[in-house]
Amino acid sequence: MPKKISYYEMYTTSLFSTVLQLITDVYLEFKYRLYWYFSPGVDYITLWVVFWIFPAVNIMFLNFYPKTGTLLIKSLYILGWSLFAISYEGVAVYQSDFFHYNGWKLVYSVPVYPVLYILLLLNWKIINKLHRKNYKLRQ
Repeated sequence: MPKKISYYEMYTTSLFSTVLQLITDVYLEFKYRLYWYFSPGVDYITLWVVFWIFPAVNIMFLNFYPKTGTLLIKSLYILGWSLFAISYEGVAVYQSDFFHYNGWKLVYSVPVYPVLYILLLLNWKIINKLHRKNYKLRQ
């Protein structure tokens, strides 16, 4: 994949998405037991998902994000990635032993994914603004 974002953007957005994922899982998975990966409770294989799959998807999302596109293009881009995420979750739940529901439903994820992608974009913009501000201070 040709890199359109910098390494610091990849690193910082990966950290943000990982922390957000872990905070979400603490409540929805461990406190309320609404879902789990592979088996209930803490297991090492789940770390592979949290630290590798989610950051990789987020990097791809940001790398191909149409920065100069119209609001319609950007909205369709977020919608497309949200549909991809919903489809991936559906396959993970209904066609594999990867992800399990225990009170959560796929329909609950429909409004969640666009919000998550918008949060990722907002974090990315904040990171870039802070980076530019820091660069100006050093000159």
